[in-house]
Amino acid sequence: DPTVAEAVAASGAKILLVAMGIPRQEEWIVRNEKLLGGVLAVGVGGAFDVLSGRLKRSPEFLQKIGLEWLYRLLQEPGRWKKNLGLITFVLRVLATRASFYVWKGEER
Repeated sequence: DPTVAEAVAASGAKILLVAMGIPRQEEWIVRNEKLLGGVLAVGVGGAFDVLSGRLKRSPEFLQKIGLEWLYRLLQEPGRWKKNLGLITFVLRVLATRASFYVWKGEER
């Protein structure tokens, strides 16, 4: 990792696209931030899979209603495990928020 980050910094690059998937790419960026110098590192997830044609982009109607993630899950069933953690997190946030409103309502 440090060798790659130092090589990128020495290359004169201004922007680095990191496509390791979430959360690996973000962890790599944070771990190597100082070694990259002033290089802007951007996590692009599976963008290259779509751009290269390895995976298809979801139909436009799914994109418009915010369900592109569902299409990706169907294309790559192995993503279910990773996304289950995200779904659990979102449900916990919503439950916490709902309990806050219930508590706030009882205070009146």
